[in-house]
Amino acid sequence: MKPISIYIVEDELLISASLKSQLQNFGYEVLGSSSRGETSIEEIDLLSSQGKEPEIVLMDIHLRGDLDGIETAKKINDKFKSAIIFLTGQSSKEVYERSFKIKPFGYLLKPIDMEQTKMTIEIAAYQRNLEIENETYQKSLEKLLEIRTSEKKEIVYLYQTIIENSLVGHAILQEEKFVFFNKRIAEIFGYTMEEFQLLSLGNIVDRVHPQDQIQVVALTEKCLSGAMDDKDLRVRVFSKNGNFRQLQIKLRVVEYKGKPALHQTVIDLSELLKPE
Repeated sequence: MKPISIYIVEDELLISASLKSQLQNFGYEVLGSSSRGETSIEEIDLLSSQGKEPEIVLMDIHLRGDLDGIETAKKINDKFKSAIIFLTGQSSKEVYERSFKIKPFGYLLKPIDMEQTKMTIEIAAYQRNLEIENETYQKSLEKLLEIRTSEKKEIVYLYQTIIENSLVGHAILQEEKFVFFNKRIAEIFGYTMEEFQLLSLGNIVDRVHPQDQIQVVALTEKCLSGAMDDKDLRVRVFSKNGNFRQLQIKLRVVEYKGKPALHQTVIDLSELLKPE
């Protein structure tokens, strides 16, 4: 398997060198490093033109030069598909509020714990690849719809094939019932398609870890009321047979048959979180 590729943006050169050495010892491919945001963008642009765009960018929030880490991360997000993981020596509310808008794939507090760093990188790379896969599927479908609007049956069949074989769970919730879902989301919760079809929102909430239930219900209601845009959240659940799973869920409000509904994209992180 090809090693995960990483680019380091770190203000302290000694920390950067140490981090690079330890990451390489873990088997990762470190494509480069920089202490300035402007330089990192230029170098990632060059790597991308060579077909070597890094999968992960470890981004220090405090950098030398005109751009800080958050501003640099925004520019990288706008231009590339690298997953941003912020490095920070402080956990102030202001830092998190600014950086949340970038939608990072993780945070690492200094001094760096390498085991935690490895886990964060593995999860971020996994999520990034699934999101790219999902985006590729959606673009392929959009292109087909533009070219083949008259071939509805073939397009519907292709869409079903892609969705039903996706590694990502998809469901549409409307009026506390699932009006659409694919096989993957039923598998994540340990149900057959027939069993999942009979479930309501309340049934699924009952499978959510008690400490996460209030958050799930509140965000669902806010999204459907229009009080909140797309939302990402990490949720702990128990499948039908009692197995613990940790999920990454993206909520998006859509219109279904003229009424608001909630599209849920679900990624199962459980395998990545298992200790080696």
